[in-house]
Parts: sequence; structure tokens; C-alpha cells
Amino acid sequence: MTTYFDNSQSVTASQVYKSTCATAAHSPSSVQPVNCPIEVCFSDEAQAQLAYFLRLLKQASQQSRWIMFIGEEALIDKQLLKGAGIDTNKVLLLKNKKGISDETLMAKALSSGNCSAVIATGSINTFLREDIRHAAESGSSYAFVINREFKNKVTLH
Repeated sequence: MTTYFDNSQSVTASQVYKSTCATAAHSPSSVQPVNCPIEVCFSDEAQAQLAYFLRLLKQASQQSRWIMFIGEEALIDKQLLKGAGIDTNKVLLLKNKKGISDETLMAKALSSGNCSAVIATGSINTFLREDIRHAAESGSSYAFVINREFKNKVTLH
């Protein structure tokens, strides 16, 4: 069953991870992504969000679907992904957006059902749209939004 959060507010990677772990403890086979975009903010002061994000991506990479990053600014270091146990052979990078907004691309990728997770950058508020929520739910996919202001501050050790 899909985990539902309040549609009017953003959800963090730590909230989602903790929710999926609680669900997995009761019924491991029924863990499904949430029905709304997940905000990922990480900096030197908040590395826990990065850890939760990577754990969720690892879960997503265990499916027989893709993990799509929309634009190079969303892409996470390949060695970091490998170190987290993420199958990098399942990672796609969409570079040529042809003038289409990241929000529209995210909704299309989620609704296709070919991606277990779709990651973009920007303000979570621009991704809190009904079409993205519906696409994430119908595609049983994670929709992650990396907050650009925090991404620029991250130092990976």
C-alpha cells in the first residue's frame, strides 16, 4: 500500500525512510513509494538526509526499473551511489530536456512505470502538483526533489 502524507506540505527523505521501515517491519512485501514528491536537503550540517536519500535509492535500485536523474545538476556522484549499494547500471541521466520543464518531465517519467525513482532539482513547491502525485502513485515510483540551495553546500567525504 502506498504511504500517504499531507498533500499540502513537503515530505523529507528521513520521514519517508522511517515510514517505509515501519511498514516493512509489519509486511516487508508491501512497501510502496509515497504519493507525493520527497524533498531532499543535505549540507555539511545535515548529512542524515543524504543517508536516508541513498537508502531509499538503494531500495529503488532493487527493482527491475530505472532510476532517472533529470539534468546533470540532479546527478549524485557515481562512487557515492556505488558505495551506497545502488546498482549504477540502472541509473539514467536525462540531459537533453528540449525546453520541457523538469516538473513535466518528472510527471511523464513517473507515469511511464519504467522508473522506480525520478530525481530532479529545484524548489519542492514547484513539484507539489497533482499530476506528479498521481504519476508517482500510478507508477509506484519515488519522486525526489533536491533543494538546489543546499546541494551546492554539500561536501562528500
